[in-house]
Amino acid sequence: MYPTDSFEDDIQRRVYEYVERNGAVTPAELARSIEIDGGRAHSKPARSGTYTDTIAPEPNELRSCLEALQADGYLAEVDGKYRLALDATTTDVDCEDGVVTIRSAREEDREGVVETMRTVADDGAYVVAENVATELERESALVRANEERSRVFFVAVRGERPADEESTASEPAAPDDGDVVGWLHVDAPEHPSLRHTAEVTVGVDPAARRQGIGSELLEYGLEWAAEAGYRKLYQNVPATNEAAIEFLEENGWDREGEHEGQYCLDGEFVDEIMLATWP
Repeated sequence: MYPTDSFEDDIQRRVYEYVERNGAVTPAELARSIEIDGGRAHSKPARSGTYTDTIAPEPNELRSCLEALQADGYLAEVDGKYRLALDATTTDVDCEDGVVTIRSAREEDREGVVETMRTVADDGAYVVAENVATELERESALVRANEERSRVFFVAVRGERPADEESTASEPAAPDDGDVVGWLHVDAPEHPSLRHTAEVTVGVDPAARRQGIGSELLEYGLEWAAEAGYRKLYQNVPATNEAAIEFLEENGWDREGEHEGQYCLDGEFVDEIMLATWP
């Protein structure tokens, strides 16, 4: 996913790297933050060599750079902000309480993704998702694509609820319209020997389960991963997470092995089940 040496000049690289680190930025922020070599060298004290002036790019130069990065498919502009571009479609899922839209995640979805991950991992049975949620809270960008790794998120977002449908008191409180109710996360190293593999996490808010959202998310993510060049996807879960294991196996994933006593949950050692699929 990382464009490697495809940048035409230094300004393209600097703009891309700034957007990649920060998630979603306005043209004004880029104009304030990006500097390029000014071409004028200065001497430093002995043994320190020389340094080169850095200057802000001209407005026309920055505009041309952004247009080129969009045309090449590296960046996209959404709601006046530039962000990494993902070649992904949008699909709607008809559910009992309205339409859920599955699409690539945006930086503005971060809070909803973390909240949904925390909710799904609340019982301690989804350790990897809990760790990813903690990582997202520390980092400045949801989607990453750099020399070391690529990390992509897709989300299921609740659409409008029909006016004549309401939750009953006996049902879990359903998320509001526009809320993230599920996610799929693809995390891959950029190392050449591992570039064909990626780790996946997927989950759905308990209040939105048993409506096919999880299966649709998984299928959506696997199709994207295959088109992006990933050949093997894997996911490791505690043996106590029987629902997740059953879900993955029902969707064609195979058990590859286990790590004995990999987790300590509620004071007991729990094996880790390794599952994988070749999309």
